[in-house]
Amino acid sequence: MKQHQTRNEWQLSVDLASFYLHLDSARKYGLVTGGPEINLRRCEEILEAGRAQGITPSPNHVEEIARILLEH
Repeated sequence: MKQHQTRNEWQLSVDLASFYLHLDSARKYGLVTGGPEINLRRCEEILEAGRAQGITPSPNHVEEIARILLEH
């Protein structure tokens, strides 16, 4: 597995991990259907490793990632 080397790479990974946890929650509540299989444990590991470096999800990351995905 590629090691994260820059703060920007870590920020993106943390934002994506958080986004996918939100997506999984929305799916459990029936708000969303379909989408990729989500490795919840890996998402939690990424968030924990990010927090250890002082990196937390960006404000509005869910909306931004959803916007990007819906444009493609």
